[in-house]
Amino acid sequence: MLKRRVCIVIAFGVFGTAFSAYAAQDLPSIFPTEERISVASQLRDWGGLRPACEKDLTMRAYPLGDYTPAPHYDAKGESSKIMPSQTALSDESHAIYRLGLCYQISHDRKYAVKAEGLLDSWATTLTRIGNEQGGVDFNVHAPQALMVAYALKRDPAWDSSNFSTMVREKFVPIVKVTPRNNHANWGVLFQLTAGAFLGDTKLVSSSRDRWLDLMRSEVAEDGSFPQEVCRSNTTDWCGGPTKGIKGMHYEHFALIPLVLTAEIFKNMDMDVYGTPEGAILQNAYRKASAWTLHPETFPYYATNNGHLDNLYEAGYFYILQTVDPEPDGAAVINKFGAVLEDPLYLRAFYDIAPSHNQAKKKRAS
Repeated sequence: MLKRRVCIVIAFGVFGTAFSAYAAQDLPSIFPTEERISVASQLRDWGGLRPACEKDLTMRAYPLGDYTPAPHYDAKGESSKIMPSQTALSDESHAIYRLGLCYQISHDRKYAVKAEGLLDSWATTLTRIGNEQGGVDFNVHAPQALMVAYALKRDPAWDSSNFSTMVREKFVPIVKVTPRNNHANWGVLFQLTAGAFLGDTKLVSSSRDRWLDLMRSEVAEDGSFPQEVCRSNTTDWCGGPTKGIKGMHYEHFALIPLVLTAEIFKNMDMDVYGTPEGAILQNAYRKASAWTLHPETFPYYATNNGHLDNLYEAGYFYILQTVDPEPDGAAVINKFGAVLEDPLYLRAFYDIAPSHNQAKKKRAS
């Protein structure tokens, strides 16, 4: 472990060199890497991606237009008002992500053509992102598309200029890296993926600095996210009769973008896992995996009659188990893998977590 820390100090000393190397090279993919894409290509139906992509090929693009949705919460709690464009943004973001991966796995251009067509539809139909909720929606959903758009722009048959203009003129201005809560975490991922797609080293560098800052400022000493653990399902975000019922949902929701961002930085030779802030991330994972495996230990479990929303929204565990395995994380995957929410198909690209004993052995060493 000491050797690893020394290496990290040295790495910080040459950070500028590493960053310049990123700026100069044309990486084939920032997420997942080519090696992990190759792993998924050997799985039956590419780990479930193939049938999903075949269905995505029939998707019709919805014009996003003036994107000004109602707030997520109204006077009664979570709002039931969902615009068709909101559904489209979520559905199309996931479809673009899947199609981009299927193209990289198979090199079949039908997947690329469909994904690029959806991206071009965004570029030609999105006229305005008109309010804070609209900005939040794009901060959360657009990174999925941008992660694969990075690889798709290498397709010589795609003129990505319209989409690039939209990213620069409409996405970058709404990046939300403040305040210090889950919104900022998604904003950092949004900023990083937009910056990587545009080849904007300043945006990428800024997102790394902000990621480090958020890890220091958001996570408590016990590994929890104090602003998330108390979340209710009402406009009294951290209070009321259902205080904490969405606490695990928001613990996961805060960690997902932080983990994806860290993994992308690693893929870009800008590692953050080995930093002191990376150790904070691991501590947060330790807490989240313990609560997921033993929800009765969550502070608001009893007051919500043993119910916690989205307890298994934990597909990102597959990534973290390849970084520094946690026994509880391995147990969650082994016991609840079939019900873990994994919309990014991370299981297909990352090895199944080591067994409990393997994880204990690694920690002891």
